[in-house]
Amino acid sequence: MPLKPTRRVFLGAGCCAAAACAVDGLAVEPSWLEVTEHDVPVAGLPRALDGFRIAHLSDLHLRALGGVHDKAASAVRSHGADLVVMTGDSIEDEGALGALEELCRRLAAPGREVVATLGNWEHWGHVPLRRLGEAYARAGARLLGNESTLLRSGIAVVATDDFCSGRDDVEAALSRAPASPVRLFLTHAPGLFDRLPAGAPRFDLGLAGHTHGGQLRALGVPVWVPPGSGRFRSGMYATERGPVYVSRGVGTSVLPARLTCRPELALFRLIAG
Repeated sequence: MPLKPTRRVFLGAGCCAAAACAVDGLAVEPSWLEVTEHDVPVAGLPRALDGFRIAHLSDLHLRALGGVHDKAASAVRSHGADLVVMTGDSIEDEGALGALEELCRRLAAPGREVVATLGNWEHWGHVPLRRLGEAYARAGARLLGNESTLLRSGIAVVATDDFCSGRDDVEAALSRAPASPVRLFLTHAPGLFDRLPAGAPRFDLGLAGHTHGGQLRALGVPVWVPPGSGRFRSGMYATERGPVYVSRGVGTSVLPARLTCRPELALFRLIAG
């Protein structure tokens, strides 16, 4: 005759489950980088850009370089990324500028461009923006604010400052947007994508982070996402102006833990569509 589970058995099982979650969330997942790969069809894509690869890093929340950053830099190299974009919350205070510069040096390579935008934490942490831009520049990267630029590859990039902290200026970002067969739109908090003006030009791919995918998930559902996320959590979304991908990010914020929500490096390949 089977034994009836006792309260002690239930409590023991619960404690074991909680301990397993704690070990996973604190010691395993934060450094367990997942590399996701996505094809992006682009109508009229020039032959020279067919197969062009874009690596997307977001929400690094760098304090010091660690294993997850080594894995990210190694993945960028091994997948032959032509462009690296970093969509904000790279650091939380001025003391991490050195670590950020070193990471950008590891990401850079001949022929590979690295561009970055600002997140809410660069502002909340009172990071001097001049020094931040200089740190990126010394490593061969470029920090973009509310502006547009044409990359050496011929790809146009529209970028805004952070929407969550009210620093975005879409009009300024679009005012001198160069003509190009491929347009990227970079911002930190994805809620902005549902607030773009109806007359804004379409883009072929929008990239954002900010949500961390929830960072802690219960039954696959984010426990909480920060203001500025809008309807976005993680993954690919359709918007009126074009497709948007929201990264789960690399680092952690507030709590140094991830639960069923691994850090992510997203890789995109442009293909003729």
